[in-house]
Amino acid sequence: MAIKKTVGTLLYEQVIDTIREMIINGQFHKGDLLPSEKKLMDLTGVSRITVREALKALAEMGIIETRKGKGSFVTVDAMDLSPDQNTSRKQKAYQERFFASEQARLIVEPEMARLAARNADKADIAAMEDILSSKKRSRNAGDLDEFHMAIAKAAGNPLLVEFIEHLLELESEGVSIFRLTLPEKQKRESHVLAEQHQRIFEAIKNKDEEFAYFYMKEHTCYLLRSYEE
Repeated sequence: MAIKKTVGTLLYEQVIDTIREMIINGQFHKGDLLPSEKKLMDLTGVSRITVREALKALAEMGIIETRKGKGSFVTVDAMDLSPDQNTSRKQKAYQERFFASEQARLIVEPEMARLAARNADKADIAAMEDILSSKKRSRNAGDLDEFHMAIAKAAGNPLLVEFIEHLLELESEGVSIFRLTLPEKQKRESHVLAEQHQRIFEAIKNKDEEFAYFYMKEHTCYLLRSYEE
């Protein structure tokens, strides 16, 4: 089962795909202990560093759980990684709902940011700043629904708060039926999103309505393109 190097794909990603396929094919089941690092090295023909990278990524993706002194255990079923026809229909329905939500946000959120720049008080600014700071500390800057909700509240229209909250719920309720994103891509996306959110915040804090509108539109367009890809 030695891995053949594929151009354009990192070696540890190929190890990830191999282990995923082994779970899908029934070689490993939920709760099973994966082979040791040494055995995985022998099976795949890669270095210990590559195996460790792959195991770390699989743990971050929620596919395995590594327990100190015991090894790595599978935490998903084959069906979680290999969707059946019914799940495929759910995926399609969720995709349609998700992109409809993103398009609605593209229309509404830039103007919402403009209103927030006009109406935000000191408490609103402090709330946004606290959210951004806490996300930086947790190194999870990509997940900033709270920040968008804080902007909606700062805009001063309670219907906007309900509307954005509803859209965010629609987008999050079907995430589990999709294949998980590799941590490297999540980190890259998080870095970009963190910068975009910071620009939006600074514009709102400085009462700059036009830049608040522009940066939010830039951000929502970026999200839509990323999700389409």
